[in-house]
Amino acid sequence: MFRQLECFIKICEEGSFAKASESLMISQPALSQQIRYIEAEFNTPVFKRAGRGIKLTAAGQILYEKAISVMRLIGESKKETAELSNTQINQLPLSIGISPLDCPNFMPFFLKFHEQHPAITLHFENIENGYRDLLHNHNHIDIVISDCPELNKELYAVHVCKEEQALFVYMDHPWADRTSISVRELKNLESDLFVRDSNIVKLLQAYDFKVIQPLQSKFHSTSAAIILSMVMQQMGVAILPISYLHSSSYSKLKVIQFLDPIPAREVKLIVRKDQFIDAAIQTFMNYFLKATKSLAV
Repeated sequence: MFRQLECFIKICEEGSFAKASESLMISQPALSQQIRYIEAEFNTPVFKRAGRGIKLTAAGQILYEKAISVMRLIGESKKETAELSNTQINQLPLSIGISPLDCPNFMPFFLKFHEQHPAITLHFENIENGYRDLLHNHNHIDIVISDCPELNKELYAVHVCKEEQALFVYMDHPWADRTSISVRELKNLESDLFVRDSNIVKLLQAYDFKVIQPLQSKFHSTSAAIILSMVMQQMGVAILPISYLHSSSYSKLKVIQFLDPIPAREVKLIVRKDQFIDAAIQTFMNYFLKATKSLAV
């Protein structure tokens, strides 16, 4: 009925079907059809011929006055709804789950977002288990920015970027003076090897089963911070994202880059599929995915 009333009002304002059809950019037959719908609904004619033009009938005059009121109410409703949406954006804080080791890499984007949307409060949640934290703490976390090596049917994940992973060793490790290494050489490693990324484990398995024997350690953790601490304590070496060296205070650690193939992890923006995406969340997602396009590979 909204479209029919819109056409009806335009005909009244223009004084003819021809001018109204040009203004609405629809054909005259289509416009006439809209008026026939109205007349069928109210069971009365709304226009009558008046020379070369048209004139409202008594019923048409009543409908015109009511239609103007209806359209005004619709316009007010749209305005109030938009204001409510903006108010919701201003009032709702946004909770982002991210590892303390990843946060420095993306902080420039968070700062830029705050400049563009100062009313939205960003609350950072310390997470170490990526998407698992979102599944278990979904009432407190809106978005997770992390790797997601294992697909989960409850989550929606969007690619952000890929990041090189490298071998982290203590400064006095026998390999500390090396700058590069092949994956195959890991089979000669005498230290325990800590790996938190399941995709890296699969890569090692694909090369040589013996390579992952050092994974059979008495110590294990999915926390990158704990793994770095274990390397600092000379309990072993680790394969981790290369940026973690720059975002940590572990100055006594050395990074050895891998030759072909170069292990990498994929960072994603993750939300729950059953989550209500409010205005603040949608605004951040649109901004972040566009802003980080320069990182995507």
